[in-house]
Parts: sequence; C-alpha cells; structure tokens
Amino acid sequence: MTPTPPELPSTAEALLPLLALSGFLVLTLVAFGARCAALGRPRTPYIESRATPVLWKWLMEWWIWLWRPVERACVALGISPNAITIASTALSGVASALLASGRLSLGGWVYLFGASLDIVDGRVARAQGTSTKAGAFLDSTLDRVAELLVFAALAVYFRHTAALYAALAAGGSSVLVSYARARGEALGANAEASVGGMQRAERVVLTGLPCALSPVCDALVGAGASVVVVGSALGVLAAMTSWTALRRSYAIWRALRGPVVETPASTNVRWLDPMRRRQKRPGS
Repeated sequence: MTPTPPELPSTAEALLPLLALSGFLVLTLVAFGARCAALGRPRTPYIESRATPVLWKWLMEWWIWLWRPVERACVALGISPNAITIASTALSGVASALLASGRLSLGGWVYLFGASLDIVDGRVARAQGTSTKAGAFLDSTLDRVAELLVFAALAVYFRHTAALYAALAAGGSSVLVSYARARGEALGANAEASVGGMQRAERVVLTGLPCALSPVCDALVGAGASVVVVGSALGVLAAMTSWTALRRSYAIWRALRGPVVETPASTNVRWLDPMRRRQKRPGS
C-alpha cells in the first residue's frame, strides 16, 4: 500500500507558496553572489575546516549570510542561545507531526527552518559571550532528538512501503555518525572524528529539501511522484550516511589502535580472592 498525500484544492494553490519562497531564495543567491564578487566569499572557520567541495562551502556561507539578520535580532533582543536551541527542536517536532500526517511539503519547510536555527544559536552564543559546555551539550543532544523525530515521522508515513527501511536505516546511521564523532574526539582522535561527508547539515538538506519540493514532482510527473522521490532520497541518504559511519568508525579505530597495555586484575573482584591467596602461599 502506497501512502498518498492529503488532497489539496488545486495544484496552483499548492505551488504558489512554494514558487514565492523559491523565488525569494533565488534572489538572495544572486545578491550573495554579487556580494562575493565585490568583497570576496566569507570564510567561516568551521566551514573552511570541512573536507567538502567549494560549492557546498559557498552554499553554507550563503545560508549563514541569509540568516544573519535573525542572528543580529536575537543578539539585540538578548534572546538566550538555549531558548533558540529549544525552539529549533520544537519546530522539528512540529515538522515531524506534519510529515507523519502526509504533509510532506509543509513539514519539509518547517524542518529546514527549524534546523537553520541550529546555526543561529551557536553564533548568538559567541556574539553574546555566553558559550558554555552545558549549552554545547544541550545543543548536541537536542540535535539528535530532532533528527530522530523526523526520521520516525517518515517511517510512520512510509510504513507500508520499502522506504520504511530506508528511514530506519537513515535514523540509525545518523546517530552512529554523531556518536562516533563525539566518542572519537573524547579519546583524542580529533581529525579522524570528522571523516566523511554526511554531517548534520548534509543530512538535513537531503531529508528536508525533497519533502519541501514534493509538490513540484507531483505537478511535473503526476500524483504520487513525490512519494517515489522522497522515498528514493531516503534510500540515498541511508546509504551515504551508513558509508560515512563505517568510514569514520574505521578511521577512529585505526587512529586509536596501538600496543595493548597489560593492567593488573582489579583488587575488588571477590571471586579472584582464592586464587590470590594460593599465589601468596610459601612454596606455591
């Protein structure tokens, strides 16, 4: 049984908001391109450190530039970075409810909007001088919650199709990618912990954008095309994220591998006491 989106009044009515928003984004792309031509491309350190194509870095810089007015407004109003983080997660919860009910386009846009706030919170914290380890922990933890909510919602929507397994695999592998990075950095494998391309920004785009643009597929190809496109995107996402998880885990394992250091048996293991007593007897 193939899931079908809820009926809409007309194709034009469904596409009008999408076309308006897409037109706005294209205009901002042109404006950012003109800005880069005149002043040079901005170079955010954490974007420059990523092993990604220049075009992707350019698009990330454009997205940060696009959200800069929101960032400045939050700083001017004194909005807490933690409040922005929680709002981002709440919007992902709203997006998951929309996606599970079949409203793919609206759910996709809400997810992209909410995930973009995750860029703002860290920049606001640095601008306000309020960056803390507690805030970083909250941000990372809620990022995982947001992703799992969305993948769970897509699993519910695709529960009668093979795309269900892609949604589950994408959710599981995304958690593994994030865990491998956190654990690798904690053990000192900082460079290896960033191996692979499917980091959160890439996962958000590959999840949210096909959903957001789903009405275009239905308009161009026919009703139901969006289900195939979104399901296929989930399959690609699952495969690429799983590959990133394998590459990163192997790179970290190789970096941490070394000679085995023998450690004495723990002195508080009671079942070893008889053996220790025999070893201490004279002549044994």
